[in-house]
Amino acid sequence: MGAPVQPHSPNAPPLPTPVTAITFPLDSTRWYLLGQLEYYLSVQNMAQDLFLRRQMDAQGWIPISLIASFNRVKQITGGIDNGIVRDVLTLSTTVEINAVGDYVRMMGWEQFVLPDAKQSAISVDKLEHRVEVDSEDAKEDEEEEEDDVVFVMGS
Repeated sequence: MGAPVQPHSPNAPPLPTPVTAITFPLDSTRWYLLGQLEYYLSVQNMAQDLFLRRQMDAQGWIPISLIASFNRVKQITGGIDNGIVRDVLTLSTTVEINAVGDYVRMMGWEQFVLPDAKQSAISVDKLEHRVEVDSEDAKEDEEEEEDDVVFVMGS
């Protein structure tokens, strides 16, 4: 499948193509929106985009509504609602979205959080992480207990 025809904008640089491999047909709006969103949330961009890094909370979350308000995103989407931005972000393999669907963060976000970042309001993520860690600890405990089992053979 070839890349869709890029929306014409004489003053803007070319739109980036998506990093995520899409295995089904995608209209040109969503194709270029995915590329732009993945670029905004890429290591390449975060290394130089202090504004976006200042918007991150201590857990790397950025409001999707903020990204949807960027001029380049509005140019691609025609300014329609934030739903298309959220929907397209769900296609990406380079970001994650919180359970409610109003925040996004890049993979590898830890290295880009600023020291003075505000505390995260996304408590569900912390809870899910805690449960995950606890279940791993439980598996280790079970494995240790299995080592203590002694079989006695009668004569």
